[in-house]
Amino acid sequence: MNSTSTHDVSAAPSPSAALDPPFENLLAQLGAASELARHHSTSNRARTSASLENQLAMVRLGMATALFYALRSKHRPTAAHSLRVALGCSLWASRLGLPSEQRDRLEVAALLHDVGKIGIPDAILRKPCDLSVGEQVTMDTYPALGCEILRGCTDDHELLNIVRFCHAWYDSRRAGDAPRREDLPLGARLLAIVGAFDAMTTDHVYRPAMSRERAVAELLEGGGTQFDPELVRDYCRMLETPPEAGWDQVATRWLQELRAEQSDRHWVAPSPLPIGAAAPPAATEASDSFHRQLLANMHDGVLFVDRGGNIIGWNRAMEKLSGISTTAALEHQWMPELIGMTDGSGKLLPREQCPLLSCLGDGVQRSLAFKIRGPHGRLLPVHVHVSPVSGMLPGIRGGLAIFHDASQQTSLEERLVVLHEQATKDPLTGVDNRGQFDRLLVELTELAATGGPTFSLIICDIDRFKQVNDVYGHQAGDEALVSFAKLLQGHSRDNDLVGRYGGEEFVVLTPSCDNPTATRRAEAIRQALEKSPIEALEGKAVTASFGVTEFQEGDTAETVLARADRALLRAKDTGRNQVMQLGAGGGPVQFKQTATRSRVSRWLAWFDGSERTGVTVAKIATPVPADIAIEKLRGFIADHHAEIVSVEDRELLVRLNVLFTSGGRRRLDCRGGFELRLRLDEEPAAANEATMKPTTTLVRVQLCPIRGRDRRRRELGQASRQVLASLKSYLMGTLIP
Repeated sequence: MNSTSTHDVSAAPSPSAALDPPFENLLAQLGAASELARHHSTSNRARTSASLENQLAMVRLGMATALFYALRSKHRPTAAHSLRVALGCSLWASRLGLPSEQRDRLEVAALLHDVGKIGIPDAILRKPCDLSVGEQVTMDTYPALGCEILRGCTDDHELLNIVRFCHAWYDSRRAGDAPRREDLPLGARLLAIVGAFDAMTTDHVYRPAMSRERAVAELLEGGGTQFDPELVRDYCRMLETPPEAGWDQVATRWLQELRAEQSDRHWVAPSPLPIGAAAPPAATEASDSFHRQLLANMHDGVLFVDRGGNIIGWNRAMEKLSGISTTAALEHQWMPELIGMTDGSGKLLPREQCPLLSCLGDGVQRSLAFKIRGPHGRLLPVHVHVSPVSGMLPGIRGGLAIFHDASQQTSLEERLVVLHEQATKDPLTGVDNRGQFDRLLVELTELAATGGPTFSLIICDIDRFKQVNDVYGHQAGDEALVSFAKLLQGHSRDNDLVGRYGGEEFVVLTPSCDNPTATRRAEAIRQALEKSPIEALEGKAVTASFGVTEFQEGDTAETVLARADRALLRAKDTGRNQVMQLGAGGGPVQFKQTATRSRVSRWLAWFDGSERTGVTVAKIATPVPADIAIEKLRGFIADHHAEIVSVEDRELLVRLNVLFTSGGRRRLDCRGGFELRLRLDEEPAAANEATMKPTTTLVRVQLCPIRGRDRRRRELGQASRQVLASLKSYLMGTLIP
C-alpha cells in the first residue's frame, strides 16, 4: 500500500497537540469566562440548491460526473449524503493541513464512495424495514461493486482503497476483513467518521435523526473500535467550533479554483463523457399548486405509491400520524411494517393482506380499520381508504391511501390548537404574545418531564433590525415584523405556537418535534425569508438568525429558553443569517440519595462515601475528553445562571438557584439555593491501549442545599435530582455505581 494512503496524522499539525491544553488551565478558563460560555452547534449540512449541487459535482468530478448523476437517479438521498460528506471531508482535510493532492483524492472518493449502490436491487436498497440475512449480504457487497465501477475509469489505487475500506472498522476483529488501525488508508478513516456523523444526523425511515450532541457522543463511544480514536476526537473538537466560514471556503475553492485538468486527472476514460448541465428529472410531483397545498394542509394522512410500490408522496398529516418525516419516507418501498399496521387481533399485517398492495394488483378500492404505530410507539386506531391511480392510458399507475385518525381521545395537539385559538394575540403581528408563550412553555416542560412527548423551541431575531428602522422608518420596520410573522405562521403546523417574544424577536414552540427536525424547519424558514422581498423596504429582503433546542432530562422552562437564546447569540456571533442547534435531548435517569452522619462537615469527606442528610451524590461517566466536557459545563453554568465560587486543582464549586414547586393545599413556586461541587478525572485512551477503549471523563458530583433547614424538605430533594439529571444531559454521560 502506498505511503500516501497510510499517511499518519502526525504529518499534519497534531490534533491532540494543538487542542489539548493542560487540564488545570481549562478549569481556570471556565471560571474566568463563565459569563461568556457558549456551545458551538451548527448543522453540518451544506445548503445547496439543485443547480448548485450540479455545479459542485461537475467541478469536482469532471468527466466522471455521470457516475454521480447515475447514483442520484438510482437513489437521490444517497447522492445527497455523498455530497454533504465530501464537503465535510474537504473542510476537515483543510483543518488537518493535508497536501492538496491528498485532499483532492479524498473529496473525489467521498463523492463516489456509495456509487456501488447502483448495483444493489431496488427491493433491497429501498426496503424500509430490517433486511434479511441474504439481503444484508447483498448490501455488504456495494463497496466492492463501487471499486469495480471506478476501476473502469481510474487506475488510482489510493482512491480505490479509500472507497473499498471507508466502511471498515478501525479495530475489526474479523480476520482478513480489512487492514486494521493505521494500516487503513487515512482517507478511509476520515471518510468513515464524517459519513457516520452525517448518517446519524439525517432522518431515515428506520430511525429519526439524532441531535448533533448525541451523534458526537456516539462517535466518541466508537473511538478505538469503529473509528480512529485520535481522529474522532479531533473531528468532535472541530464540531465544537462552528465551521460556517469553512463551508464558504470549500464552496469557493470548488467553484472558483478547481480546473478541468485538475478534476480529470484521476480518470483514464478513453474519451470525455458528455456532461449535461441539467439534473436528472426529479420524482413526479403535482403540477397544480392548489392540489399541493390541499394535500399539505389536509388533516388526514395521504400516501402515494407508484406502480412498483415505491413511496412518492407523504403529506404533513402522515408525518404526524406515523412519526416518520417525508424526507425519510420518500424513495422507499411501501410495506405495512413501516408504520406497524396491525389487524384486529393486534398482529402485524402480512404484506399479502395489505390493502394498498392489493389495490395495486387488482385495482379495487377498499376501506378498512386498522391500528398503526404512532410517534411514541402507542397504537393508534385509523380508518384507511385506498384506491388505484390511473392515467390516460390503460392500467394502474399507482395507489393512494388516506389514513384517518379514529381515536376518541383528545390529543395534546388538539388541546394546543384550542389554546392557540383562545390566546391573547400580539396587536401588531397577530401571533401569540409573550404571556401565552410563557404559559405554554411551562406546560410543555411539565408534560415532557413527567413522561409526555418531547418538544423543541426555535427562537429567532431579525438581523440588524435597528438599521431597517433608521434607513426606512419605523412604519417600514413594522411591515417587516408583520411579514416575518406571516412567514413563520406559513411554516408552522396546526399544533405549533408562533409568538412574538419582544421587539424583533420571535419564538416557535413545536410539540412532538425533536432537535434535528426543528433545525430543518428553522433552516427552511431562514431560506424563505432571505428570498422574500418586502415592499416597504424597496423590494429588499431581511435575514434572521435562529437558535434551536429540544427539551432534555432535568430541564425547566428557564433552562430550555436560556439554551435556545444561547444558540441564537452564537448564530449572531458567527455572522448572522445562521441556524444554530444546542442540546442532546435524553431519556429518564435515576439517582440515589444517601443519608449520613449529620455532624460531618459539609465537604469534609468529599469522596470517601460519608455524606450528611440532604446531600445528593452521583458519578457521571461521559465519553468525551476533559476539554470537551468542560465546554459542556460552560453551557450548563450559563443556562442555569450559576455562579462559580472557586476552582481548585481538578475541583469546581458552583452555586445556583433552582426553581421548584412546594406542595400542599397551596401550590407555590419557590427557589432553593444549592452548592454543586464537581471533580473531573480523565481516563486517557493510552491506559487501555490493549482494548482501544476511548478516552472518558469521570465527573464526581456532590449537591447540597445551602441553608441547613432546607435539607429535610422533600421538594428540595426532587429539585436536587432534577439538577443532577440536567447535568447528566449536558455532559451526555451515564450514571455509574
